[in-house]
Amino acid sequence: MNFKVGEKVLKKTISRCTTCDAEVPAEVIQVGPTDGTGKVIMRRTCPVHGIHEYVISSDSRFYYLAQGNPKNSCGEGCGCGTARSVSNKPIYDGTLGSNAVAPVEILGQTEKLATCLALIEIVDSCNLACPTCFAASPHGIGANTKFHSFDNITGRISQVISRKGPIEIIQFSGGEPTIHPEFFHLVQWVLLNPNIEKLLINTNGVRLARDEKFIESMRRIMTLPQAHKIQLYLQFDGPQLDGQKELRGVDLREIREKAIRNCEVMDLSITLAMTVTRQNLPYLWDSVQYALPHENIRGISFQPMFLSGRNTQKTLEDPINTADIILGLNGQSSENISLRDFTSLPCGDPNCACIGWGFRLDGKYHSPTAFGLDIASMQATLPDKVNYSEADLEKCGCDNTILGDMMRRFEKPIARTFRLFIKPFMDARSWDKDRTDRCCTHVIAPDGSLKSFCQYYS
Repeated sequence: MNFKVGEKVLKKTISRCTTCDAEVPAEVIQVGPTDGTGKVIMRRTCPVHGIHEYVISSDSRFYYLAQGNPKNSCGEGCGCGTARSVSNKPIYDGTLGSNAVAPVEILGQTEKLATCLALIEIVDSCNLACPTCFAASPHGIGANTKFHSFDNITGRISQVISRKGPIEIIQFSGGEPTIHPEFFHLVQWVLLNPNIEKLLINTNGVRLARDEKFIESMRRIMTLPQAHKIQLYLQFDGPQLDGQKELRGVDLREIREKAIRNCEVMDLSITLAMTVTRQNLPYLWDSVQYALPHENIRGISFQPMFLSGRNTQKTLEDPINTADIILGLNGQSSENISLRDFTSLPCGDPNCACIGWGFRLDGKYHSPTAFGLDIASMQATLPDKVNYSEADLEKCGCDNTILGDMMRRFEKPIARTFRLFIKPFMDARSWDKDRTDRCCTHVIAPDGSLKSFCQYYS
């Protein structure tokens, strides 16, 4: 492959041709300066369709050198065990976690990797027909709902637990999980299962906004002693009009507002799941400001749109990446959100997830850096999991009295913290087999096996 002046090969991997979807060799290449103005591209070569390249990080400071197979290493900095930014002045250093040091012979076998989150589709149908649905779920409610039986769902989850031990997070997905005829029976089963730490429920919020019978049933669930295990992953596309109908076919802002208010009354925690597109990318900070006054909204998960399901038509466009979101939040907030509020997760590949924490006081966001706390420096002290609690943050070594007092003041109660989570799922444009070799976000397939999320949906 020919390289241009100013390019540096960071590593070799396996990607996919965006025309025929075949696995093809690829190089990850740093282009331009290493001071934060350079970028990272992935260039792949298909024997049939030629060379294609896409930007996978618009700022080299937010791309991390690590790969699933050590044989792909291209020199210093590429070894497993450390996540390191490719810029000359890396922002983040730390361990990659247990997945990173798995023996080479088992890499790529999802069953042998740690499962931080296990997603299961409990229903195939949906009460909406979003043009961009990554699962391509058909519309169907009532008698037309296509769903999996209670025994099938609980059986598959139990099989995973028997093979792999306790699960940190079970995520109900679909389709729209809340239209399952035995939804609350399934929720209770998870709450009473000592081998499941948390239940995350994907939802578009329609039933929580409009269905009084459903809302009352959820209120009863929230009176159970184990109700703290539940959190909603509420579909959210920003507070602005731009992009709403393109994403969902209709403007759902009023629906989401009602759902949030109803959940607030019953103290049901919410993470806003924001699909990020070119249209709503300018409204990241507006979304944070929208969420901050609602203390039951614990944070926002920014998920760049990827090509899957009904959304497969934009292969010529560079995918939105982690750097786009971090820089967007930083710039739109006039640097109120600091670049150093973020770090890659220590589980899985460091390019698969990025987390940031801020403090919420009087409905406003406060960067930890303003109080002398460097979130990035804490990465190596955080455990291998995706469900961070304030107790995990306290393990960062706050021996300094002033810092310790600040942590206690702002982290308790939980409503004073606000999580900024970035989850860039892959499609053919950004496909990097090294990432699936370390994946810890799994789908429980219909046959009970575990699949990498990106492999399953892309």
